[in-house]
Amino acid sequence: MMMKTLLFFTICLIKGHMGDAANAVTGITGGSVIIHCVYKPESTKASVKSFCKGSGSECTTMTEVKNDLWIPEERFSLTDDKTLGFISVLIRNLTMNDSGTYRCKADSKLIQEKKLDVEEGSCCGTSEEQTAYLRGTAVIRCKYPEKYNSSIMQLFKLQNGSLQPFFTLGGAIDPRFSLYENKQEQVFTVTIVNVSRHDDGVYFCGAHITNNHPTKSSYSPLFTEIQLHVTEKTDASTLSDLHVIITVCVCLVLLLAGGLSVLLLKRRCKKTQGSGSSDQRSTGDYDEVVSSAYYATIPDSGNTSLHPSAQKPITLNTVYDTAHLPTNPSDSDFYTLAEQPKI
Repeated sequence: MMMKTLLFFTICLIKGHMGDAANAVTGITGGSVIIHCVYKPESTKASVKSFCKGSGSECTTMTEVKNDLWIPEERFSLTDDKTLGFISVLIRNLTMNDSGTYRCKADSKLIQEKKLDVEEGSCCGTSEEQTAYLRGTAVIRCKYPEKYNSSIMQLFKLQNGSLQPFFTLGGAIDPRFSLYENKQEQVFTVTIVNVSRHDDGVYFCGAHITNNHPTKSSYSPLFTEIQLHVTEKTDASTLSDLHVIITVCVCLVLLLAGGLSVLLLKRRCKKTQGSGSSDQRSTGDYDEVVSSAYYATIPDSGNTSLHPSAQKPITLNTVYDTAHLPTNPSDSDFYTLAEQPKI
């Protein structure tokens, strides 16, 4: 009897823990979370759905069914998909005070109970803005907490008042989108090629988590909000690119000119050194020539005014003289000193 009682207690305890695990929802401060509650359409299809926060026996209504899941002026919003039989609740700008137990209800009937645990998220929970050019490529970089390392990463876009996912288990819904995940750094990157005007809008980096529960209850924590602006490439940006190209070209020209100047200077220095040595050799040869003896025959000057018959015969006297020329003949006069022999 005691054994059966203990077995019954153990089964109940296991079921209780499974229920707690199935209903657990986590989020980070500054981020958002989408909570899904599944119900049976045939029994609660026509009932009014609501989402309330429990405190003991009381439950304060946070939101009721809206036409759109995304309502800018409200933190809590709820939509009802009667065809698939589930409601979606969005809680934005999470704070630590949002932690607690919540209930999805149809009229006054409980559908599911969720336990939300909001944690500090230093890596995420921010809003960013990015700009992409038409027909260009946009890269959205998403950081996520380490605890979601085993979860399926997801990118959502705000469309028609709802948050639409871009990736499924089968891959990207739009072939222009691709996702790469680096689990070591807890970062996933979404690349959008051939950007169009339709890509402009608000995106959310998040994850999709499905609990191991017969109802396949799931939720999606959202980490970062990105506002993507798509614009045509303006003349200013084109001029900026042109300015960069011109600057690079000018720098290359200056480098080439500097290199050529150095080469020419080296060649001139070598040429000057060679000319100097040649001048020294020429000067030595010239000095040898200058120091040589010069010989001149000078006629004896007689009195030419006498009658030819009375003139003495002209004799030639040879005079030897050594001429010492200055080192630079062009800068000084050239003098020859000759001594006339005595008669």
